Amino acid sequence: MNTGPKLLMAASVMAASVSALALPVLHAATIDQHGTVVTQSSPWIKSVSYSSKNDYFATYKVIFNEGHFKHSPGFCSASSIDTSDYERLFYGHVKLGGAATTKEVNVLGRR
Repeated sequence: MNTGPKLLMAASVMAASVSALALPVLHAATIDQHGTVVTQSSPWIKSVSYSSKNDYFATYKVIFNEGHFKHSPGFCSASSIDTSDYERLFYGHVKLGGAATTKEVNVLGRR
């Protein structure tokens, strides 16, 4: 399988936070295949730890900045924008590895 330029594989993680007196806020970020935060809408991600095994999913543990979320995010989503080859365009999926907490969210992606 041709993996093509792997830097194009990224996971976009979004989380919505709601404060008691404020309107919902949408936070977005793009994370490359190595777990490096490429862009983020505001400084809400402290770090990302990346681990993977051959022929298995890669795991991205996204750690939020301390105190950024007072409650667990009400909505969280992840998507892949890997267009490095035809197979990855249609079958390169990512998904959440559980519900987001006030501290972190786990994202599973195709290696």
